[in-house]
Amino acid sequence: AFTLSSAQAEEKTFEGEMSCEKCHLKQAEACGDTLKVGETVYLLEEAGDRKTSEHVCDGTAKAKVTGKVEERDGKKVLVVSKIVVE
Repeated sequence: AFTLSSAQAEEKTFEGEMSCEKCHLKQAEACGDTLKVGETVYLLEEAGDRKTSEHVCDGTAKAKVTGKVEERDGKKVLVVSKIVVE
């Protein structure tokens, strides 16, 4: 039987509040999108860029984001395959 190792994350869809890591959360030097789901904040990355095609600079927006979660430098990074902003 073929089984996937736990290192290969599977895609999941998360619903939460999307905002800018620099402008809204004041936690970074450059603009980059985040998705807050409950108490967890995911850094979003789309095509290698932290500023996604649906970038929310000012305030927040409800969003559904599909992708794979990776752990980098103790932070959760959601590598995006699809974003839908409501």
